[in-house]
Amino acid sequence: MRHLSVPSDQTQVWLERCKANGWLGGSGVLSLDEGRRGVPLNDNAPAGEDACWEGLDHIDAPPRENGPRHWRERLPGELQTLPDSFWPSSYEVQGDVLLVKLEEEVRPHASAMAKAMMEQMPSVRIVCADEGVQGDFRVRDLRPIASRDGSQHTTTAVREHEFTIHVDPGEVYYSARLSKQRLNTYESLQGFRERLGSPLVVADPYAGVGPAFPLLLKHEGLVSGYLAGDLNPKAVELLTKNLESWTRKSPTTFSPSTVVCKDARTWKEDEELRGKANVMLVNLPHDSFEHLPDLFPLFIPSELGLLRGWAIIERTSLDGRVAQLEGMVEAAGGTPTQTFVSEVKGFSTTRCFVVFQSTITWD
Repeated sequence: MRHLSVPSDQTQVWLERCKANGWLGGSGVLSLDEGRRGVPLNDNAPAGEDACWEGLDHIDAPPRENGPRHWRERLPGELQTLPDSFWPSSYEVQGDVLLVKLEEEVRPHASAMAKAMMEQMPSVRIVCADEGVQGDFRVRDLRPIASRDGSQHTTTAVREHEFTIHVDPGEVYYSARLSKQRLNTYESLQGFRERLGSPLVVADPYAGVGPAFPLLLKHEGLVSGYLAGDLNPKAVELLTKNLESWTRKSPTTFSPSTVVCKDARTWKEDEELRGKANVMLVNLPHDSFEHLPDLFPLFIPSELGLLRGWAIIERTSLDGRVAQLEGMVEAAGGTPTQTFVSEVKGFSTTRCFVVFQSTITWD
């Protein structure tokens, strides 16, 4: 089959041009040597000597056959007769771990489904049934269905904002959906650092595996130190590993550089933690507002501080949340400004997930 050999960075240009002129073949684009791509051409395309090709070479090569577009097409024939609505409509991939929720009627076919998913997605190592959250740490109850290499663990690594984050969805909470919120946090802290005029000490008492930190730590001069922790020992283990990875080549010597495993409400009793932070991140959505009075003592007294957090609240209470937050700050001896509580997304028919923030002058 005839293909047009183009530089890889011009592939889309020529695909669109050939499609617009009715010259595009029905197979996929080929990967060629020396960073070039082969755009498939049909019989209507002009001869290779035509000036329209701008001197690009034509080659003959077998067409690239397009594989199945969906994992359902890889199921055994007798299962493909079932309607699409029978199968899970969504799933989540963390690193090389695929998580999928199964209805009862699907469970007898879980093994065939998992095999089809792994054939469709070569990067997936293990497929697990997500049985919902459990325990005090609200981590997922994962049941392995199929494994490419026989391993059963769910420890893996994800990429976010060009950083590697070690996670374990079977032991620790991590949400890729909050990636945009973490980027917004980074932007907020840049502005606050300029206002404060000096690098920041960031406290994150509900850090999990620490996804809020890599963007902050990479920006030289933004953060001078951190207080990070979680109540889940497995989370703290991965948090420690991640922080060591993110700071290993940093020109900054972070001080403090404290990682603890204990209830955030008791941090105020520890002299190494109390009165050390310029910035407080509070990501315990079901209890964030309730925990705030115990967290305010972590701020540096008589200095400007930034509070930023997330919560799940009743939508009917949204209008009154700014006043509530400002009242809590004032009760703790601070003066709040630039306070907001904004809906990020719906959580249920009556509840929503919000981000809140306040700049605080401590008296």
